[in-house]
Amino acid sequence: MSQSNRLLKLVKATSKFPKGIRSTLWSKAFGRIVPMVGTANIRYLEVDVNHVTVRLENQKNMQNHIKGVHAAAMALLAETATGFLTGLHIPDNRILLIKSLHVDYLKVVEGGLTATATLSLEQQKYIADHEKGELVIPVTVIDDAGNEPIQCQMLWAWLPKRKK
Repeated sequence: MSQSNRLLKLVKATSKFPKGIRSTLWSKAFGRIVPMVGTANIRYLEVDVNHVTVRLENQKNMQNHIKGVHAAAMALLAETATGFLTGLHIPDNRILLIKSLHVDYLKVVEGGLTATATLSLEQQKYIADHEKGELVIPVTVIDDAGNEPIQCQMLWAWLPKRKK
């Protein structure tokens, strides 16, 4: 259902590699596209056309004043999962942009965080059928204690690239 693009080709080409190597390759590739993501040490745990799971440890450079994961880092993790997943479905002749993000902070984070974004078959078809559009991409963020410290809504938009 997805139209092929460079990101999807990379994911498919590396799907048989050992998990650690895949994660490093995906992190490097996406870090080149979005440099800030590359500096946050976000690890890609699982990637396919239906879902993306990413991980952020509670590391010193991502902490707030109470030694938890910083609010902006939590939002970055959710944005990374949803953006990577949506990016797997956007042809190379289109541009992908986050249009809005809404984050409700519900609990103090315990340990690191794992975010999982999902796309239904209907959403995948919608992207494939529309040259320009927008979708809220579902994402769940869980901390090491199994809690959901934030709830997010990430609205992604895509449109044709301008001809140079």
